[in-house]
Amino acid sequence: MESVIFAAIVVIACFVQAVAGFGLPMIAMPVLVALLGIQTAVPLTAIIILELQLLMIVRYRMALNVHMVTRISAAAVLGIPVGILFLSRISEIIVVTLLGLLLIFYALYALFKFPVPALYNPQWAYLFGFLGGIGGGAYNMAAPALIIYGDTQRWPPDLFKANLQGCFLIIGVVAILTHALNGHVSGDVLQMSLIALPLVLIGAGGGFFLDRYINAAVFRKIVLALMLVLGISLIVSQ
Repeated sequence: MESVIFAAIVVIACFVQAVAGFGLPMIAMPVLVALLGIQTAVPLTAIIILELQLLMIVRYRMALNVHMVTRISAAAVLGIPVGILFLSRISEIIVVTLLGLLLIFYALYALFKFPVPALYNPQWAYLFGFLGGIGGGAYNMAAPALIIYGDTQRWPPDLFKANLQGCFLIIGVVAILTHALNGHVSGDVLQMSLIALPLVLIGAGGGFFLDRYINAAVFRKIVLALMLVLGISLIVSQ
């Protein structure tokens, strides 16, 4: 049963990210934490994210703003070790509760479209990048900080999706290397990441094929509602 749940959540999470441009860690992490424990779920999810991002960056490469991604990612790289240190020093109950709160906060923010000011000073990229790095290192949750930053920049949809993929790719590589240096990437994690690779291809392939037929706005709201439910369930379960 655990193998079936693992396979299903990887396919679903990759499908969601392929369609919406984000969502893999937000969908996968709560389930994998419950299934495998947070010390295994975090590095494993980081590797799965990297597998998917290699596919997505190829698809969105033409819209990518390399200079902007480099600036954000440079700050994120500094935040990743802070997040991983936080993961190794804080109890799982606290980490999972914070993960639940993060999911709830972002889902409510995105569902109700709270207005954010335009922040055109390039220095803001470093703050949001650093916060995204902390979230990426601790929970594979770089997306909320980076998505909010994208909103403050008023990025058009293609640029928004492309820049996110570029940042996620760089953050993912650094996060995996840092996890490895901290002894978090075990043989079991590597074995499960290899098992996940065909599942990533299935989920991403389905998402790439169907996203042209799916109403992206409606799909995004469904994903956000699911994130809200998952966040609440994580907190209630502690």
